Amino acid sequence: MTDRCRARPLAITLLSTLVLAASPATAQTDTTEAIVETMRTLAGKQKARPSGAKGQCVVGTFTPTADAKALSKSIVFDKPSRVVARFSVGGGNPKVADATKTVNRGFSFRIDGGGKGQTEFVMINAPINFVKSPEQMLAFLQARLPGADGKPDPEKIKAFADANPETTLQGKYLASKPVPASWAGLSYWGIHGYTVANAAGATQLVKFRMVPVGGETGLTDDEAKAKPADFLVDELKSRIEAKTAAFDMVAIMGRAGDEKTNATQQWVDEDKRPTVKLGTLAITALEKNETCDGAIFDPLTLADGIAGPDDPLFTARLPAYAISIGQRN
Repeated sequence: MTDRCRARPLAITLLSTLVLAASPATAQTDTTEAIVETMRTLAGKQKARPSGAKGQCVVGTFTPTADAKALSKSIVFDKPSRVVARFSVGGGNPKVADATKTVNRGFSFRIDGGGKGQTEFVMINAPINFVKSPEQMLAFLQARLPGADGKPDPEKIKAFADANPETTLQGKYLASKPVPASWAGLSYWGIHGYTVANAAGATQLVKFRMVPVGGETGLTDDEAKAKPADFLVDELKSRIEAKTAAFDMVAIMGRAGDEKTNATQQWVDEDKRPTVKLGTLAITALEKNETCDGAIFDPLTLADGIAGPDDPLFTARLPAYAISIGQRN
C-alpha cells in the first residue's frame, strides 16, 4: 500500500471528526448520525453510498456567460473551468435497474474556478425535496425500517405519509414524468434558494437549474421494460462521443417573500419566473469512479459571490456526507 493510499482514509477520518466537532448542536449531530445509520440499514449495510449508490463519474468544462457576472462576482463565472461530476440513480442499491421510475436521478458537480475557488452543487431531477428538515428525514426513513418479518410495515409508512403529506410530493412529481432515457436528457435542480452577490454588492435570491441543451428525453413504460439494467452509462458514452452531453446552468429569479427554508415547496409560479443563463457545462469524458468515490461533493463549498441558505437541511449535508464517506472507506 502506498503512502497516498494510507493517507486518504486518515484524511477522511479527520474530516468526519472535525465536521462533527464543529456542529452547532449535539441534537443536530445525533440526528445526522442517525440519518446516515438508518440509510445504511435500509441499504443493507453495504460499502456503497447509502444514497445514489449507483452512478458514473465524468469530467467536463464549465463556460460562463457574460450575463453571469452581473449577478455574481464568483470566480467560477470569470472564465472556463474544469468540472468533475457524478451522475447517479437514487437509493442505496448499487445494482438498481437504470429504468426504475420510483427513484430520482442525481447530478453532483465541482467547478474548480480555475484553481482559485471551488464551487460544488448536489442536484436532483425534481424541483423539490422529499423532506423539509433533518428530523423529518429521520422519521421518514425510520418508518421504512423492516419489522420482525424483515419487511417494512405498509401501515406505518401510510400513517407517516398521512401525517406528513409534503413528503409525498417529490414521489408524485417523479411518477408524473416518463422514465429518464438519459442522465444528460434531464433537468436538475439545486432545490434550495441561494443568494448571489455581484461586485457592486447587489444581492439576488436565486435557484439553480441545469437544463439539458438537447432537451429532455424519456421512455414509455414499454421502452423502459425493454432496456438492459445498466443502459445509462453506454447512452451517456454515445452522447459524449457525439459532443451532445451538455447543460445550460440557469438562475431562476427569486423575489421578496419567497420561501427560503422549506425545500418541499416550489416558489409561486417558479416555472414561469425570469431566468438568467449563467453558463454551459459540457461533459467531455467518462472518468474512473474512484475519482468521485474518494471525496465528497459538498454543496457548502461555494466560492465568494454565492451563498447557501440558512437551512438545517442544507447545512446538515456536509456532516452527513463526511460520516458516510468515512464509513465507506
